[in-house]
Amino acid sequence: MRINKQFGRNLRFLRYASGIIMRGNGLSQSELAKKLGVARKTIVFWESGQVPSARRLTDLCEFFSHHLKLEEPITPDDMLTKNIEDYFMVVPERGEVHRVKPEFKKFLRDLYARADKLTPNDLEKIMKIIDELLR
Repeated sequence: MRINKQFGRNLRFLRYASGIIMRGNGLSQSELAKKLGVARKTIVFWESGQVPSARRLTDLCEFFSHHLKLEEPITPDDMLTKNIEDYFMVVPERGEVHRVKPEFKKFLRDLYARADKLTPNDLEKIMKIIDELLR
């Protein structure tokens, strides 16, 4: 096994994001291990940057792509080389995770931060616009 810190960070983020979609808060290491059929200690090793076998890496990508309902799946190369967090917008208040272009992320984060000052009607209009932008 080789060490890749980016992989470990990506795995922690995707575990959190999948939990947001599934139940509103992040998955624990134990829960993810159970879903993948591995020991919790294996998740600990992976999150410390130890890269799993090619088959397990592919399984992880498929698991997260499925649970995040992604049209464009996460690839092993994404897991190893990209900061995946830059490509996702997590909205815990709505239990949503969206794939976004990195250049839109700051704009969307700022917009969500200001949403509490809007009327429900205005917020609904803005959410429709955001949903269109995210497509």
